[in-house]
Amino acid sequence: MRAATETHTAESVMQELEALGSEQTRKTYARHGIKEPAFGVLYSSLSKIQKRIKTDHELARRLWHTGNHDARILATMISHPSWTA
Repeated sequence: MRAATETHTAESVMQELEALGSEQTRKTYARHGIKEPAFGVLYSSLSKIQKRIKTDHELARRLWHTGNHDARILATMISHPSWTA
């Protein structure tokens, strides 16, 4: 298991998520019950980030603790499966 690298810090990932978010997607998510805070990142964009990061449980933990919906979804995608049970 690797720790977050310089290119994959929680701060850099949050900045990327914010840049990828859209008001239209955020409004759509809100209509479906997603509460703030959320950037409105498409799931396809989250999948691309997940493929780049792969598994990084420490980064996942940090993203989860932001409370941001998009960050939490990504956190579930990059956490180590046996550590989330």
